[in-house]
Amino acid sequence: MNTTQFFSSTILLENESVVLRPLEMQDIDALETIAYHKELGEFGVRVKNRADLVEYMNFCMKSKKDKELYPLLILNKEDQTPIGVTMFGTISFPHQRLEIGWTWIGAQFQGTGINGNCKGLLRDYCFDVLGLRRVEFRIDVKNLKSQKAVEKLGAVREGLLRNYAIQSYGNSAGTYMYSILSEEWRKRK
Repeated sequence: MNTTQFFSSTILLENESVVLRPLEMQDIDALETIAYHKELGEFGVRVKNRADLVEYMNFCMKSKKDKELYPLLILNKEDQTPIGVTMFGTISFPHQRLEIGWTWIGAQFQGTGINGNCKGLLRDYCFDVLGLRRVEFRIDVKNLKSQKAVEKLGAVREGLLRNYAIQSYGNSAGTYMYSILSEEWRKRK
């Protein structure tokens, strides 16, 4: 697969709990029902009202059009209500790798295992369907929940990218780089 094929494909993933499908602009009203909470990390700090949400959705749509990020809506499988958003990014098919991230989960769904559930679906898609060698995760040093979640998936902390990002709280001390290699995934599978 190449980048053009990937971004023109319709990725649809599901298990017993969730459905992941491409995010669309018309999802904005449904997302608005879960979007405005300070418990949503960076997303929650930056998206506080409808105007912010419109800006976020425009960013998502432009990033997909520009082949930078592939945003996916996370839905509750049982009733198709929105749970959050996650994305593929930092995609390099020549090097057979990509990053999973940019995830936010509605406050009422946090701590329920949804994040790990989604990331497991995405990880398996990367190795089973895309045939990648490596899946990456970049997580701020202060985001302990996400660090624990990817470690449960089998990701290995490779190191610290110092002064890597500016977060809502100010200059970040750094971002941890995690990865799962295809051979590690096969052993765990």
